Amino acid sequence: MNWIAILCAGAAYWVLGFVWYSLLFGGIWGAEQIKHRGESGCDPKKSEFASMLLATFVSNLVASAAIAFLLQRTGIVDVPHALKLGAGVAVGFCITTLTIVHVWERKSTKVWMIDASYHLVGCLTAAAILVSWR
Repeated sequence: MNWIAILCAGAAYWVLGFVWYSLLFGGIWGAEQIKHRGESGCDPKKSEFASMLLATFVSNLVASAAIAFLLQRTGIVDVPHALKLGAGVAVGFCITTLTIVHVWERKSTKVWMIDASYHLVGCLTAAAILVSWR
């Protein structure tokens, strides 16, 4: 497996999170979090925020490594098939797990849609990067 490509795919997934949760949907997502948790439950301390960012980065790296492994094991070498695999990973693993958490935490449909679409686009991005980097 190409570990440089995995690092880049994980970093792209992580940067997508910044764009997704700040520039694109930050206002809506933040307002929904306040409704769900209250004002005090939505503002992590700086040290907590740094560890949250690090955990997210590591998770994005692990997801990218898993996608790279699946691409290698299935022999997929073209972007259209890689995107299908990325969508399958997103829907089959990320979004289903996310749905269980959202149901039990009783989060809003808006938050679920923002979170689910982030992981779908993230897995698609990672798969495209990984299969293109040959």
